[in-house]
Amino acid sequence: MIQKQKNKPNIKVIIYSLIALGFMILTFLVDWMFIIGAAIMIWLNQKELMKKKK
Repeated sequence: MIQKQKNKPNIKVIIYSLIALGFMILTFLVDWMFIIGAAIMIWLNQKELMKKKK
């Protein structure tokens, strides 16, 4: 019998995504340099997503 694995949401990924979204909004409203913060948050998000599950 195939068991379905329950995936719970990763809180770190959600927080990183919301912060990156905030940086993107600031990029368009305030200054283009906020794109650096968004890029760092996206990098951290990818690093968290690619981490091996225990």
